[in-house]
Parts: sequence; structure tokens; C-alpha cells
Amino acid sequence: MYFQIMYYIIFIFLFNLTFIQCQSSFCAQYYPNENLPSNQQCECDDYIQNGTTYLSLKCSGHSYVPHFLPNIFYQSIELEFCSQDLQVGDKTFADLNINTLRFRHCNLIGLNEESFSKINHLEKFAIENSTINSLLTSNGNFQEIFYADSFRHLKSLTLKNVHYHQIHKHDKKLNLEYLLHQLPQIHRLELMNIYLDNYRYENLTSPLGRHLTYLKLVNTRQTSLLPIEGLSSLERLILMYLPQIFRNQPLIRSIKNLKKLKYLDLTNNQLKSIDGLQSKTIDQLDISSNTLEHIHEYTFEYVPKLRVLTLTGNPLESIDKNAFCGIENFEKLHLNIPHANHLLPIDNCLLLTHPNLDIKTDSHIKLTCNCQLVSIYQYKRDKSKEINRLLKPNQLCLVTNETLAHAKDSQQLNGHLHMPIHVYELENYLNCSTIPICHRPCQERKHPPTTLTPIKFHKTHIDVQRKATSYAPSNFTFFSFQIFSLLLAFLYL
Repeated sequence: MYFQIMYYIIFIFLFNLTFIQCQSSFCAQYYPNENLPSNQQCECDDYIQNGTTYLSLKCSGHSYVPHFLPNIFYQSIELEFCSQDLQVGDKTFADLNINTLRFRHCNLIGLNEESFSKINHLEKFAIENSTINSLLTSNGNFQEIFYADSFRHLKSLTLKNVHYHQIHKHDKKLNLEYLLHQLPQIHRLELMNIYLDNYRYENLTSPLGRHLTYLKLVNTRQTSLLPIEGLSSLERLILMYLPQIFRNQPLIRSIKNLKKLKYLDLTNNQLKSIDGLQSKTIDQLDISSNTLEHIHEYTFEYVPKLRVLTLTGNPLESIDKNAFCGIENFEKLHLNIPHANHLLPIDNCLLLTHPNLDIKTDSHIKLTCNCQLVSIYQYKRDKSKEINRLLKPNQLCLVTNETLAHAKDSQQLNGHLHMPIHVYELENYLNCSTIPICHRPCQERKHPPTTLTPIKFHKTHIDVQRKATSYAPSNFTFFSFQIFSLLLAFLYL
């Protein structure tokens, strides 16, 4: 029995050892680095699953496309830091099984409509930090390479920092809606620092981007965008460095039509407000590095599911104490004021009305020393309540003119103007007996601006009433005439 067990153990050990050696020898057999020049290397990983060999290959420093095997399933092929212009001619990757094909830091030449044709199983394609030095497409347009049959089932496309045949500003540009027409199965689309044409194809027959869940456009330089409400499956939308689009079309108001949108990033678009934003699904909102100065109490009234809000890089002066009343489960607020204002722009009552809110700020930003802060600190101390994490035991606040206005002895605080002091010391300096403390959240709210037109509604109501009252006299006249006719007939008889 003992020898039988040992036999099985040795057999399993030898089998695993042989399997590992076969696995490791596969890359060594077909892509040995020792046969390549020192500036050309290929990192190779492979594994076998259900009898199929899967291989991932990353090659750098090449001046030509390496040899690939038709009987292998390439999980990914990455070509980066090419030493010379990389020739990608007709059907360079034809009949290969490739899931992901990526080019980084390479100058590509010879691209045409057939360069990426006949690739099996292609789902992800990317060109990053590269220049296309020559195009051999029929019209000299980069767009035409996506006619290849391999892209009909593409799910992810990334074009980042790509320079292509754009010598003059009037050269043909990549067009977003036509690209969506060429890639009917696309799920994820990232276009960054690449020239895009304006919206102009209004009559494309098939629905565009019906599977698109992720769209990222960064500095694509167009001044108009296709109607985003047609992208009904979008879950993440990132539009950065595109201020002209927001000036030319009501993009923010269109967000409400995206019923699956969870994440919205509108960074660096020179937005002065986000009035009109409505969404029942947005979970995270990033509006960093815009020009917002005030967040009023109804700014997020119609974004009830918002959980994380990023406002960094805005010249904010104030955030109303009721600014987040419409939000159900607000968790994180990121703030970072770019100018030399050392005051946190939030109303201090927010610390009480949103005790679990995690407010991320720079260390140099201080709370305003005022009676609101005194009342919140007293509440925390007397009730042993957990108040917002920002209000730490040694929390500092900044003395302002507002602080001096309620000082017990203004001379005592004059020397501390624009200087920080500890929150727990405020009771010694301020007389807050006549100052109202923070009320419950969302109390005493102002009436939001309305877009209704009550005058027209009133007129409609009157018109309806008029029609209703005019009906009764007409019936009365009709029946009176009938009765009168019957009486005349009766008398005649």
C-alpha cells in the first residue's frame, strides 16, 4: 500500500513537472529572445486551457512585424517602442486568432483598408502615442481602415495621442457617428487627443452605439457632438477639454435621457454651472477644473443617487447648507480650491446635516470660525454624537471678519485675524447666545426657479370652461325649438 501511494505521488509530480516544462518551452521555442538583437525583445506568457494554447506577446524595439503562428490563440499582441517605421501592409495579421491588438509609440506606414482584415476573434484594438506616417487607403482617410471585416465584432477601441495625415487643418478627420456605424458591436470607445469631425451624419440608417456602455472623449477638438440620448446603453460618459460643445448644444440637459448612466466626468470644460442636470441613476460625478463659483441649494436636486462628487479645481466661493438635500446616500465630497482662499467654501451646517459625509480637502483649507461651528462642536461634545469626520478633536478654523462680528472682545481676536485657532477654543472668544444654530436639513428652503408658464395654463383653463358653458345654451335652444314645434302642431289639430 505504501509503495502504491508513493508511486502515485511520483507520477503526479513528474506529470506536473513535464506539463510546466512544456508550458515554459512553448514561448522559448517560438519567441526566443537570445536570437534577437539586444534592442528587440519579446515578453511572452502562455498557458493551456481545455486543450487550447493561449499566448500573450509584448514586443518592443522592432522595425518589422514579428512572425506569428496561425495555430495559436493570441490573448494579446502588443508592439511598442518601434525602432523604425513599422510597415503594416495588406493582411499583415490575416488568419491569426487575436483577442487584443495594440500599438504603442510606433510610427506606422502603409496602412490601408486591408491592413487588419481577416483577423479571427478580434475584440480589442488600440493605437497609443503613435504617428501614422503614410496612409494607402483609397481616399487617404484614416477612417477607412475600420472598414476591415475584423472590426465588425470589435468591442473595445482606444485611440490615444494619434497623429494621422493631419498636416493641414482641412484634412479629413475621424468622424464619431460614422465610426459607431462601422463598429456595430462596440462596447468601449476611448478617443483622446485626436482630431474628430463635427456631428454631420444625420441619416445613418442603423442605430448607432446601441451596445456602447463606455465613451471617453478627451480634447478631440470638435465643436458639436452627436445627440447622446441615442446612446441608450451608456453607463460611463467622460467628456474632457471640450468647452465648445457645451456652448453650442444643451448637452447637460440631455443627460436625463441616459437611463443607465452611472458615472459622469465633465472635467475641464469651462462650465460656470451645471443647472439642468437631471439623472435618476448617476452614482459618481466629476466636474473638476471648471469655473463654478457657487453651489446653490437646488444644484443637485434631481440627482438623488449621487454618492461621490468631485469639485476640485473650481474657484468655489460658497456651497449652500442645503445643497445636497435631494441626495439619498451622499458619501464623498472632494474639494481643492485653486486660488489663495484658505477658507473651506461649505456652510458649516453641512457638518451637522451630513454627519457621515467624507469631505476630502487639502490640508491648508480651513473651516470658518463662527457660531455655527461652536454649536456643532457643543452638540458633538454634549450628545457624544459622531459628527462629520472633518471635525476632528484638534480641528483648526480660520478667524475672519465674521468671527470678529460676534466676538466677546474684538480686540482680543484682532491679532488672530486670518490666523487659525482650535475649534474647541471658540467658546472662549465668541458670544453666540443670540445666533441661531443649525436647523434640521432642508428646512426653510427657497423656492426653486420654475420653467412653468402659469399664464398660458390659466388661459387654457378658461378656454376649456368657455367651451363647457357654451354647450348648455345650445342644448337649451334645441329642446326649446322642439317643444315649441310640438305645441304648434297640437294647436293646429
